[in-house]
Amino acid sequence: MRRALLLATAISYLPISGVVYAQDVVTPPASDVGYGDIVVTAQKRSESLQKVPISVAVVTAEEIDQAGITGVADLKISAPGVEVQNSNGYAYPIIRGVGAKVGAPGVENPIAIYVDGVYYAAAPAALLNFNNIAQVEALKGPQGTLFGRNATGGLIQVMTRDPKPEFGGEVTLSYSNYDTKRGTAYLTTGLGEKLSADIAFAGMTMGRGYGKNFSSGKDVYRVHHDINLRSKWLLDLDEQTKITAIFDYSDSRNNSAGQRILRNAAVPPPFGPAYGGGPWDIDTDTEPNYEYEGGGASLRIDHDFGGVSLASITAYRKSSYDGTWDFDYTSTPGRQVVFTQPDRQFSQEVQLLSPSNQKITWVLGAYYFDASSAYEPLQFRYFGASQTPRFPDGSRRVALDIQSRQGTKSIAGFGQATVKISDRLSATAGFRYTSERRTLDAIQNQILSTGEVRVMIPRIDTGDRFKKLTWRLALDYQLNDDTLIYGSYNRGFKSGGFNPTSLLIPPYDPEVLDAYEAGFKSTLLDRRVRFNGAFFFYDYKDVQVQVPSPTGTGIYNGSGAEIYGAEAEINLRLVRGFDIRLAYQYLHGRYVDFPLAQIAVLNGAGYYDLRTGDVSGNDTVLSPKSTVSASVNYETELGSGKLGANISYYYNSGYYHEPDNVLRQNGYSIVNASVRYDTSSGLYGQFWGRNLTNRAVANFSGVQNFGGLGAGRIAYAPPRTYGVTVGWKF
Repeated sequence: MRRALLLATAISYLPISGVVYAQDVVTPPASDVGYGDIVVTAQKRSESLQKVPISVAVVTAEEIDQAGITGVADLKISAPGVEVQNSNGYAYPIIRGVGAKVGAPGVENPIAIYVDGVYYAAAPAALLNFNNIAQVEALKGPQGTLFGRNATGGLIQVMTRDPKPEFGGEVTLSYSNYDTKRGTAYLTTGLGEKLSADIAFAGMTMGRGYGKNFSSGKDVYRVHHDINLRSKWLLDLDEQTKITAIFDYSDSRNNSAGQRILRNAAVPPPFGPAYGGGPWDIDTDTEPNYEYEGGGASLRIDHDFGGVSLASITAYRKSSYDGTWDFDYTSTPGRQVVFTQPDRQFSQEVQLLSPSNQKITWVLGAYYFDASSAYEPLQFRYFGASQTPRFPDGSRRVALDIQSRQGTKSIAGFGQATVKISDRLSATAGFRYTSERRTLDAIQNQILSTGEVRVMIPRIDTGDRFKKLTWRLALDYQLNDDTLIYGSYNRGFKSGGFNPTSLLIPPYDPEVLDAYEAGFKSTLLDRRVRFNGAFFFYDYKDVQVQVPSPTGTGIYNGSGAEIYGAEAEINLRLVRGFDIRLAYQYLHGRYVDFPLAQIAVLNGAGYYDLRTGDVSGNDTVLSPKSTVSASVNYETELGSGKLGANISYYYNSGYYHEPDNVLRQNGYSIVNASVRYDTSSGLYGQFWGRNLTNRAVANFSGVQNFGGLGAGRIAYAPPRTYGVTVGWKF
């Protein structure tokens, strides 16, 4: 198990000079026991993890298999402080207490997700299932200079394998509880002297769900099908020029985000009653259903002009996401949501990079992003005479119909340079100027029982432009060949925007995060120990915060927050084949000035009154005081093959879901384990188990607005799963 920390970053923009092939991200160790170098590209060039003055965490493909990580939602197993939640099929990543739990057209998260250097703007597309992965990198802290989209809190980058000219591949078949079947296939080959290509397939289906809908008797938390295809074509024209084309397609249908009212909680009339049941059970008159279809293509051109390298990345993505769920979460016919969300995006990035290993190294570039996302439509359907107003003609409202489209056009120029002041001391300065325009075209109608359509909110056709200079300033000092210390000041920015789900909520302003960080990286005992750590302080202004409304969830601005903490990771390999990793993060997050927040106050009837209140001094959302992750991996020769065993542990001290600090996820632990045997012929078998203690952990929770009243809702991450995988590498 070759591991460094899980924190740093997105890159797929690799220059020809020093290009990192995805399968070569870990170089051989200096001895047969010590750790080899892990190569990252957090500064747009290939560098050893231990030499980069940034908090970087890396998870390799081998570690993904060992720890039982199957998608972005599992990254916390190896990355304390990284949380990815799922609500109604939208990915909500949070790093160091920075994130937003809002899913709506054109609403982007302050944590960016990239795959092979391409930014995924649509939150439904970012719930990635891992296959064909070479490495996952996460960067904690603002990304305000070198990366495509401004990211206030950090980013996660998934890097897939590059094809090889030699024929090879891998196939796997898995079976696990809940009658879950999963298969993957990866093939790579040469198609001539200069062209190589691969294709990766992953598919799964569940015969049973984790729970039941007691109103219908049908299974919920079930994946009906999930199919993913990805192909990469690599053309080496000559020693100076490389062209890479990537194509991907996904199709899925599930009811895995079956939200429910909190167990035994009260529900505002006329809805209810709430169902007690088990964590993964629901009791709703409408079946949840989510369908996603999407894909994209990208073209990357790398050319070396004899020292200065050019990288160009062009990408286009398109998807459609359809959903239906019960918006009162009870068996009483009340409110139902039906929506269709089409997304499309185009991006173009150009970079120029200086040669490496010079006194001054630099990167210059420009980035263009054009995206459009819509509800076509978003409908709230009402059932029952007591839940809709009666009009003078005797008719009632049976639905609200929202048609809304949010567009984004952004252009940015950036540059960063590192100067070696001495053999050991270096200074870095980077700047980026962004100009971004957001537009909203929307209308809200009400549909009456007579079939008449009445305008409720007249058409909105508006826009706004946001401009900002962001930067990175850093110093690093190499104490000796094995120890680096550094300090940095980074500014991140996320533009303002509109609320296409809740048109009555005003537009929100940009948020700005100033981050101050000091850290160290050390390699000890003949590379048998890797010990890295960081201390950080965030000054967070105009925080964009989620707010529930009768028509969904929107965003508004809190005045400010402060977040500070420390993290450390140690990797031990004292004998060959036996690895220990231990990581810890302490986090303290507070809203320092937030007097006009929406808060939920529990009333005598057992549900919530929603009102305005002061949450200054409250914990920031999803900010656990302590997170711990640990793993032990053992490998030994056995017969003609190799036996490996892994156990991974994750602890979270608990956190609040919303700024009012009403709903809390209490502290919990997750344990994963696996045993695997690889034969010399490439065949292998693995027994594995995830969440072995069967802990019910909230994947999402919040107070749902029922028109001035509220009830707590919740959805859960998977329970205990276990199974067997057989595979063949060739």
